[in-house]
Amino acid sequence: MRVAGCDLGKASVGFVVATVSDDGKVEVEGAGYKLHEGDPLGLFETWYLENDIASCAALAATGVYADELCAPVMLLPEDSCQEAALEFSTDLEGALNLVSIGARGYGVLSRKPAGRDGNGAGPKYHYQYLENDKCSSGTGENIQKIADRFGLDIEDADKAALASGEGIPITARCSVFAKSEMTHFANQGKPTGELFKGYFGSVARNTHSLLARNRVDGPIYLMGGPSRI
Repeated sequence: MRVAGCDLGKASVGFVVATVSDDGKVEVEGAGYKLHEGDPLGLFETWYLENDIASCAALAATGVYADELCAPVMLLPEDSCQEAALEFSTDLEGALNLVSIGARGYGVLSRKPAGRDGNGAGPKYHYQYLENDKCSSGTGENIQKIADRFGLDIEDADKAALASGEGIPITARCSVFAKSEMTHFANQGKPTGELFKGYFGSVARNTHSLLARNRVDGPIYLMGGPSRI
């Protein structure tokens, strides 16, 4: 059986096509990731036609733009997709923390072993998911916009931040305030690298504060575009 899935995020799209055998084994046929630059559905249409997705037995979608699709597409919550991915990742066992930092915001999915009954029945793991409940301007989309204002791409902004010894603290709780702070300090002649070091540090602090609320005793894994910074 041939199946497909897509993640239509705020800044990027991800696609996968796989085959599922009679014994339940999943084999990935092809996968891809791309920044959509404001046209997620255009990239979806191209992928759909080029990969003959209409012939698939099922198509599932997640992400902020998934709601633009209709039946027979199955719409799935992002945290459920993350849980399923962890269940299929046999090299990731035991308690862990999955921190997602995307263009729309950030979230933490924690997993710990569940207490089974004497017969070994019941779920193997207990999951808990938390999303940021405040302004998420520190995350992907606004990082890209602010870097553009400074004439930089993300990679150049990251290099400049890494090369700076000190960072200038940036609040980054609101996109308007973050942009104003960065512009204000830049007009004062503050080094660009120090500004982005402070900005990225603020993103890390905001994300860490959410992790602290949901953390279990286990390794921490990062996913999402800003995790590369």
